[in-house]
Amino acid sequence: MVEFLKDLILHLSIILSLGFMYNFLLMQKRAVYHKQYFKLSILAALLLTMAFPVRFEAGMEFDLKLIPVFIAFFYLSKTDGILLVAVMLILKGFVDFGGLTVTAINYAIIVILFFAIEKMYQNSSVKKKIALGLFVYSLITSTRLAALINSGNQQEYLYLLVFSIVSFIALSATIYIIEMTNFQLKMMHELHKAEKFSAISQLAASVAHEIRNPMTTIRGFMQVLQGERNLSDDQNLFISISLQELDRTQTIIDNFLSLAKPNTGSTAKMNLSSLLKEIIDFMRSYSHLANTELVEGIEKELWIRADAHEIRQVFINIIKNGIEAMPGGGSIYIIAKMDRGQVKVQFRDEGVGMSKAQLERLGNPYYSTKEKGTGLGLMISYDIVHRMRGRIIVDSEEGKGTTFTILLPCE
Repeated sequence: MVEFLKDLILHLSIILSLGFMYNFLLMQKRAVYHKQYFKLSILAALLLTMAFPVRFEAGMEFDLKLIPVFIAFFYLSKTDGILLVAVMLILKGFVDFGGLTVTAINYAIIVILFFAIEKMYQNSSVKKKIALGLFVYSLITSTRLAALINSGNQQEYLYLLVFSIVSFIALSATIYIIEMTNFQLKMMHELHKAEKFSAISQLAASVAHEIRNPMTTIRGFMQVLQGERNLSDDQNLFISISLQELDRTQTIIDNFLSLAKPNTGSTAKMNLSSLLKEIIDFMRSYSHLANTELVEGIEKELWIRADAHEIRQVFINIIKNGIEAMPGGGSIYIIAKMDRGQVKVQFRDEGVGMSKAQLERLGNPYYSTKEKGTGLGLMISYDIVHRMRGRIIVDSEEGKGTTFTILLPCE
């Protein structure tokens, strides 16, 4: 019993170290290297659990090698999980070739099960993820129980019970530590964005009005000069460009003021289907100039509670961004429907797309993928949707386009 408990504690420590290693590596903020180090940690955990199995009194041996495979599959990638299984089977072949076939069949079934629950797992809460993990591990436990029954060592049931309980604790604790690490990083990111937003708002309140007054004066004088008849073509061109840049600066100032004093007008029940069709008709002429087609698929009678001016601002901004992301033309697909008790609005373009790094920075002030963009338009859109208790989800692939999905509570 002493040897059994010693081996069991060693296995528990090895598995828990994965969770703590994940936390340590991500808190270092070394995005380039932390996955590589975590892969090595998982591989080391697999090798250690196989090298030092837990031995029962009658000589049967079990280990926790499934847990490193589980963590690799769901927290690194499916490829990493499959490669780890391959490594494990190769090592198993060297150590115990006779038992390789059974192990290969078991893990083939496990990998198929992983693929079946992968999407459900990624979209679940922490409690459901732990429950799914325990469900998968209970299948392995059932095979161990069957092996124990076939061996006739019924006196080993207590050992298997203790081993299974510790295994469940190890898997649950590791999932919990990793999920809490991800949650903490997400909250830190949101707090960082909130601090930026607050700083921008304070700057906007103190500076925007002061800039607007002299700009209005400058624009007035430029318009007077433009009316002169003795100007050369070059001078007229320079004045026109100056007026365009002043208008662009005015738009930026208006965005700053929107951040400083967001519209707090009263919300009302409104027909989102009708509003979307109005916006599409309004933007159609602009899209034709850019050789872009707006394709709609909007369900009737979609009702939400919102400020019409604000939600119009969000949709126009996203459509305009989609058109500008397709310099060679293309189509923007606008889909609106009910989905799981929410109103789901999608804007899918066929533009240049964005990398993962660009997606992570989307919605931050001063960040834009456009040459003359400021990033304030999307930042305001995120803020409006957040105040409506909704969400914006962005999926993109370079060279294939971008999809903005807006989820809003229905009325």
